[in-house]
Amino acid sequence: MKPPQTRIVPRRHWLAAAAGALSAPVWPQGSGEAHGRGEVHLRLAAAWPDKMPGLSDGVRRWAQRVNILSGGQLHIDVRFSGESGIPPLQLLSAVASGQVDLAHGTSYYWAQQSPGFPFFATIPFGMIANEHMAWLRFGGGMALWTRLGRAHGVVPLACGNTGVQTAGWMREKITSLASLKGLRLRYPGMGGEVLRRLGAVPVNLPASDIVPALASGRLDGAEWVSPWCDVQLGLHEVCNYCYVPGIHEPGHTTELIVNPKVWDRLSPLHQEIMRAAGWQECTEMLAQFNHENARSLQVLRQFKKVELLRLPNDVTRAFRQLSPEVLRESVQNDELAKEIHRSYTSYLQNQLRWAEVADRAYWQARYT
Repeated sequence: MKPPQTRIVPRRHWLAAAAGALSAPVWPQGSGEAHGRGEVHLRLAAAWPDKMPGLSDGVRRWAQRVNILSGGQLHIDVRFSGESGIPPLQLLSAVASGQVDLAHGTSYYWAQQSPGFPFFATIPFGMIANEHMAWLRFGGGMALWTRLGRAHGVVPLACGNTGVQTAGWMREKITSLASLKGLRLRYPGMGGEVLRRLGAVPVNLPASDIVPALASGRLDGAEWVSPWCDVQLGLHEVCNYCYVPGIHEPGHTTELIVNPKVWDRLSPLHQEIMRAAGWQECTEMLAQFNHENARSLQVLRQFKKVELLRLPNDVTRAFRQLSPEVLRESVQNDELAKEIHRSYTSYLQNQLRWAEVADRAYWQARYT
């Protein structure tokens, strides 16, 4: 059967933007300054290509909402990866130094600067989107995030969430834990470290290199995001086996980071508009991913060669058992990261107790 039509952006259109990141021009000097009539113009560099589903939509939506809520006084000039001249992994230093006023990305990109940062994005077997939002807003998470961000020269704001992701695409079936041994898998962050200890070889590649590496056999598998983004990237064209659920990234919060001098010059009203629009985008992005993932899942199911599979039980069990050890070891030499880890894990335990009689109980009732 021919797959139903869906809005798929050819990956060359948006992956090409990432390839030009080092040669693209930057903003003119002074474009982040205040102008007449109380207007403020800020320069935002995004970690994503312009056409990347969901994530580029989210930052564009946030910028538009900020402009509307400020009565046209706050203008955000968004430049995507390939347009800003700043590689995504250098955005933290670019914002801290004032090269750019703010950036949209993910805090686990800064794990080399502090092992505390990934807790504000996502960690293996961590919180899902609604739990993470609760910790940030009411459980002390945002205060810890602000302390960590300020210590590294930025002011962080929550701005989006992808929800639960897929576990990854494989060229060959994963039948057991032993199947992972020696496999070269594109898996960044904490999830990659867990897989390394389980016998796989984690590889970190940019989006533009994933499909060619899989097609050539240089990679055996890769995780990306979820059905919507995975279809756009073309993973179903080079892999037959899609594994779920994304135990490595169960609810990925995206962020804005703002230069502190820029932030402190803003009026309290403009600060609150940017903050509130970020919280709103956490809801908007999650809703969009849920909507588009359901549609894209139906597209994938029309490809007869594609199999949607659960991870083998022994893989899931080993991943769950090893993840806390990896997290504890990652923070052992950083006092603030230890405090973040304690707060996160304590809050998660409380949420798990509530989920046992709420979300989990409802899901069990729903499918029986």
